[in-house]
Order: sequence, then C-alpha cells, then structure tokens
Amino acid sequence: MSASDTHDRQGARKRPERVRDFIVLTTGGAGLLTLLVVSGALGFVEGIMAAIVLFAGALAYYVGSVPPAPPAEDGRATASTQSVADNTSIQTLVRALPFPALYITPDERILVSNRHSGALFRLNSIEGALKSVIIRQPDVLSATDRVAKSGAPERVEFQTGEGDELWLAHLTPGPEKKSVFVIFEDRTAVHRAERARADFLANASHELRTPLTAVSGFIETMLGPARDDRESWDGFLEIMHQQTERMRHLVADLLSLSRIEFSEHRAPDTIIDLCDVTSRSILSLQPLAHDKKVHLDFDTQASDIPITASSDEISQVVQNLVSNAIKYSRDGGRVKVMTGTAPSMSEAGRLATRFSDGAGRSILLQPRASSEARAAWVRVEDCGEGIARKHLSRLGERFYRVDESRGGEIEGTGLGLAIVKHIMARHRGGLAVASKEGEGSVFGVWLPIADAESRLTDD
Repeated sequence: MSASDTHDRQGARKRPERVRDFIVLTTGGAGLLTLLVVSGALGFVEGIMAAIVLFAGALAYYVGSVPPAPPAEDGRATASTQSVADNTSIQTLVRALPFPALYITPDERILVSNRHSGALFRLNSIEGALKSVIIRQPDVLSATDRVAKSGAPERVEFQTGEGDELWLAHLTPGPEKKSVFVIFEDRTAVHRAERARADFLANASHELRTPLTAVSGFIETMLGPARDDRESWDGFLEIMHQQTERMRHLVADLLSLSRIEFSEHRAPDTIIDLCDVTSRSILSLQPLAHDKKVHLDFDTQASDIPITASSDEISQVVQNLVSNAIKYSRDGGRVKVMTGTAPSMSEAGRLATRFSDGAGRSILLQPRASSEARAAWVRVEDCGEGIARKHLSRLGERFYRVDESRGGEIEGTGLGLAIVKHIMARHRGGLAVASKEGEGSVFGVWLPIADAESRLTDD
C-alpha cells in the first residue's frame, strides 16, 4: 500500500472525529455563554464578543487538525519541490565560485552563470542562451557533448583573444541527466611563467656558452699548437680576460635580478634623497664617460626630492640607464640627466620621456601607484643613433640585445633594463622610452614622492 493511500484512509477515519469535536466545542461553549448572559453575570455585548472568539478558536482547531501531506515513497520531497531546491542550490553554487562557471541544461541552454563568466565572454547576459552562441571554442563545445552523453568528466585547454591567454575548462556532469557544469580556470600567468623560465634558461645557457667556448678554445690552443709561441700568449690572455669578465658581469646581473625578484613584493620603507643618489651614481660613471669622450650633464629642478626607496636599487637604476646612454652616444657627444617633481604620476611620466616631435614612445612598465599621487622623475637623454619604433616595446625583455636595434658592436648582458624594470615595479614606479632614429633616445623612470607623514616617522 502506498503512502498516499495510507494517508487517505487515515484522513477518512479522522474526519468524523474532527466534526464531532468541533460541534461539541461550539455547542458547549454557546450554552455556557447563554447561561451567563441570562443570569446577568455577563453583558449582552460581552457575550456576543465571547461567542465570536469561541467560534474562531473552534474553527482554527478544525482547520489545524488536517493531517499533514505524506512524504514521497523514498522519504524525500515531491518532484516539483525537489526540482526547485536543486535549481536554487545550483544557482548558489555557480554564483559563489571565484572562477567563470556555467551550468548547461539537457536542452543545451545555459541555465546559470556567474559574473566572472560574463567578463570572460565579454557579454552582459548569458543565461537562457544556447551554449553554441556563448561558447565559441569548438573543443569545449565538443567536450560538453561528450560529458553529457558519457557522464565522465573532462578537461580542455584553449586559447582566447590573440592567442596570448590560456584557459583550462573543467567539465563535469550535473544532477540532471545530460546536464553539464563547466568551470574555466585562467592559466595565462602560469603559462607565461613557464615560457619565461624556458626562455630564460635557453638565453642564459646561450650567453654563457659563447665566452666559455672562446676561453676553452684559447686554452686548447695554448696547450697545443701555440705551446711554444709565447709571443702570442699575451693576445690570447687578453681575449680570455675579456670573456671571463663578460661571464662575471652576466652572473652578477643574474644574481641581482634574482635578488630583486625575490623581494619585489616587499615595498621599501626608507626615505632617501633622489637628487643625492642620482648625483653620486653619475659621479661613479665619470671614468666611463671620459673613456668614451662623452660629456655628462646633471640638472635638477629641486635640491631635495624625498622618496621611499632603497638607495642601492635606485642607484643601480640610474647607473644602468646612464651607462647605456654613454655606450650608445656618439664619441664627443653629450648625455643629459635630469631629476624633478610633478603634481601627479601621469605628469611625471610625461616629463620623464619628453622628446622631439615625431619620436616613438613606449611605456615599458605601468606604475602601480595612483595616477594622482605626487611623483619624482629621472630622465636620461643620449645623442646616439636612436631606436626604431618596432624595437621600443621589447626593450624591457631579458637578454634583448639593445645593440641589435641601435647598430654597433657593444657588449652587454641584455639584462640591464630588465633589472631596472623589476626595481621600479618594487617601488610602484614606471619606466618608459622615447626615441627618434638619428636623434637619440630618452629613458625615464618615475615613482611616488614620500608623503609628509612617512618623512616624520622616518625622522
């Protein structure tokens, strides 16, 4: 016998009892009230009100004694109630996920989506649309069909945009037959890190292999055919010294870059004077400028520019930029270094890379500080051959050979601007370049000025 049949039988047995109780309660109460009114113990109006209250209470008892609806045979709610509960749970789950997520119904429509999926597909409204209209990735669409049929979860990797974003779609069957959950995971940062690591190892190995091969070749020559040719040894030793110096600089830059990356997430907390650090850094490069017959000019718009920064790292920034300017300037040329302040970060970026009309410009690092924050800037201008526009955006890449874009045979590790970029990222600053072929180049950095409260605390 089903639960519904049992419920009907129980209801049939209890119905006469409910009617009897209702009649007894109302009749007895009415008789008592009538007796009280006739005897004068209760007024007529009070008797009427008491009768109404009595009748309402008896009616409430009668209605409230209806047997409750029976549960389903499996002990759960009815099908319609269960469906509503499932949909509510699905909506809560999908919209609470921190990743783009969709729920696809058996009729291949998107029933539920969250705000992250709207950002992924660049659409304001997704729910109710066919999955083929929203998901334009053939591999993902095919996977949803397979999961709907087999019930086995899958993972699909795909690219979006111009191929520079990598996503991973996790597909799993839903509670309804042929329904599918799809969760999208952004793997772009991981993919870029893996690619950068692979490129870094390949480039570092290549940069070290060249001087090692040269040193090894000369050693073999000195031990073999030139064993007794002592007069040629001086030339060999000079070249070996140059190559070992090249390796030393490369290892030093690699260690410096690694150290800066390790501490990049920790903001500096020391107040320093940008003018003083810049002046001392330029002074240390005077011998290099003298050898190249280049004049170094330093001009500052203020005598004291306080910034929250690491003195050694800011000095390294200035040295890298100025030494590059000296190397790529013409013999007898001039390198101009300027420092100053600006009422905002955006204005500082403009002043740091101001150049002649028609010059190409590229921002190599966008500052993380507010664009409205007061800022300090350093500008380094050379009088070299300039850089073609197509090369400007690549200047912050590791091991990018700057001399390949400027012409000439100039030694370098290709890590100088990468180090500058990471140092400025730690200081929430920016890095940009402006250049015009035949006229030279300008490199500029800018970062927030230390506020008054920080200066008082430091003092």
